[in-house]
Amino acid sequence: MEAFQAGADVSMIGQFGVGFYSAYLIVEKVIVTTKHNDDEQYIWESQAGGSFTVTRDVDGEPLGRGTKITLFLKEDQMEYLEERRIKDLVKKHSEFISYPIYLWTEKTTEKEISDDEDDKKEEEGDIEEVDEEKDKGKKKKIKEEEGVEESKMEEVD
Repeated sequence: MEAFQAGADVSMIGQFGVGFYSAYLIVEKVIVTTKHNDDEQYIWESQAGGSFTVTRDVDGEPLGRGTKITLFLKEDQMEYLEERRIKDLVKKHSEFISYPIYLWTEKTTEKEISDDEDDKKEEEGDIEEVDEEKDKGKKKKIKEEEGVEESKMEEVD
């Protein structure tokens, strides 16, 4: 309000508010953790309804600098966890954003291994389920994490 009364450019306020508060269409709670270089780290938390709290973050993971937004989805809105859905939304609503937006994803694949590989993987704790077939011998399925993929949203179709 002080900046507004002093004549500051507040054109971003409306854009932030509409986009940000639309999150409550699919979430129960929002937590915003933020830190400026020269300031303490703070947490803003709200479950909509017109009230919120702001507290100094003394226990959380230090950000260094920047903002982390954590959304707690409503039970009937889990489709928003799907990679394709997130990419479509970001592409649709980020047309006029001039900085890059990245999506970090984790890829896992299932692979069958033989008894020989079994001992090594068992030690690593990577075996998910056992599938015994008498004709083919013992096979086990494992999930392998292929790593985290960072993709620039503007390059994603």
